[in-house]
Amino acid sequence: MGKLLVTTSDQRTWKLDEDILFLGNWCCLPSESEKWQNLNVDVLPYHWDNSEKYHSDYHYLDSCYEEVLRTIVPILNKHHKTNHGVRYWRILIGPWLYLFIHVLYDRWSMIERIPKKNNIKAILVLDPEDELIPRDLRGMNPDDTRWNQFLYACAIKEMSGIKWKEILGEKKDIIQGHIVLKDHNSLILSFKKLVRFILNKLTFKDEYFLISTYLPRKIESYLLLSLRQIPKFWISPSIPQIFPNLDIRRTLVTQLKDSDNDKFKVFLSKMLFRQIPTIYLEGYSILMKKIEELPWPTKPKGIFTSNAYQFDEVFQAWTAKHAEAGTPLIIGQHGGFYGTGRVIAGEDHQVKIADRFLTWGWSDKRPSVYPFYSLINMGKKKMQCDPNGDLLLVTVPIRTMSFKCSSWAVGPNQSQHFVNDQLNFVQAIDKNIQKKLVVRIHKELDKKMNSAFIPKWKNKFPDVRIDFSQKPIKNIIQKSRLFIYTYNSTGFIEALSNNIPTVIFWNPDYWQLRDNAKPFFKILEDAKIFFTNPISAAHHVNEIWTDINKWWLLDTVQTARTSFCEQYFRTTNIPIKEIRKALIF
Repeated sequence: MGKLLVTTSDQRTWKLDEDILFLGNWCCLPSESEKWQNLNVDVLPYHWDNSEKYHSDYHYLDSCYEEVLRTIVPILNKHHKTNHGVRYWRILIGPWLYLFIHVLYDRWSMIERIPKKNNIKAILVLDPEDELIPRDLRGMNPDDTRWNQFLYACAIKEMSGIKWKEILGEKKDIIQGHIVLKDHNSLILSFKKLVRFILNKLTFKDEYFLISTYLPRKIESYLLLSLRQIPKFWISPSIPQIFPNLDIRRTLVTQLKDSDNDKFKVFLSKMLFRQIPTIYLEGYSILMKKIEELPWPTKPKGIFTSNAYQFDEVFQAWTAKHAEAGTPLIIGQHGGFYGTGRVIAGEDHQVKIADRFLTWGWSDKRPSVYPFYSLINMGKKKMQCDPNGDLLLVTVPIRTMSFKCSSWAVGPNQSQHFVNDQLNFVQAIDKNIQKKLVVRIHKELDKKMNSAFIPKWKNKFPDVRIDFSQKPIKNIIQKSRLFIYTYNSTGFIEALSNNIPTVIFWNPDYWQLRDNAKPFFKILEDAKIFFTNPISAAHHVNEIWTDINKWWLLDTVQTARTSFCEQYFRTTNIPIKEIRKALIF
């Protein structure tokens, strides 16, 4: 009789009286278990649960990205009547392009895994396509059920062997986006706007341009003064959301032919101009007009940012223009994952577009990589802990739908294994320590990503105290005696730099390390700071709990901590001099 293929949790595609093949566990949300737990269902294995395939696919997708980028440059130039080079378009559309390729490949690969001999059929909900085209990078939401249903439907139509039936979705009213500022103190805000307006008028055409640097305002001000500039703190303006023109997009699709025998690349060529955000296509002329109106320098000596290289198309377009004209682009590392993870999609993009990529201390053979210091810790007071305080465990929701290929837990199965490791850790610590446990997790992200971590914690440990990440983490650390970190990112490195007693554990198959980082994590492992097994980490916590400092202040532990920080979280007492040196070519 066959099975009905269900690709998402959108129940418009379900039939409860038929056998069902769920494409993945993202179809059967824990919060909706009463709707599916009694059905006759199978779940398809997730293709990226094989970590070696995951990392191999990363390199394949990187080659796809480079190939597609060079292919669409002449098409975009012809359409927009411009003559920009590859670097210009890489800076402007690169963050969207590599993410879209990664998402599309994941959705394609799961459809490709469906058994073709089992008489599989599907119901495709055809929501209006123009509603599913993002207006900018922020509008591309990998957790959006409607959008994922659309991508899966396109992949099913592209392949043979799956029968499908179409039903029309309902058109939704879309309101043009705008920003509303909650004005709690209009006089103060108006005064700030007036000051910013006056300072903007004092801008010289050949100044250094700094935006979203992660430097504290005080240090950034001193830096600008040392460069003989009036301190100014720029904000990119918003632009109106532009609606797609499907006729233009159909024409451009025909220009992107791919004679390659690679089926995914053929599919990608058909989907690219159907999904490219409107800001790069229909809204490009408005974007160009916006950057011409900016009060920013017209011939900047250098451009420095740590975060505006993506999700800020005004800055990206302005920077692409000036970088193409020869202005140096300096990007500062903004996360502890960089330099340690085996592959990181965002890191590759930044290193490629930057003339100088400022790391927090590490280096490699790529010419733009520049060993530097941590930007996020400059000028901050040291955090302190409470020797009699709580046990603070920090976790992060792992989305059930993948977004990009990096050495990070990915997909619904690894998401649940990840939280299960933490539950097993807590189960293995002594009961008196469990009473002191505080779990820090972002409540809104857990809901948005359908990861269901918080309900799982509450089901396993009903009395657990959960911190929903609404206050700065330093406030929670000050009430804790031991900091437990469960994934590869900034938090544990910053804690080590502040000499906060810290224990780290994660599954090395998910959070794979690059080769030159492994010796430094081995140093942490020998000092019993880093563990690859949650039970071993728990036993260590049981041993040291009554006197944390007896372990933490050992010479071997402190040497391991400082050696690691020197490589991945260097600090300096003369930041202005060092930053000036990094900015000036």
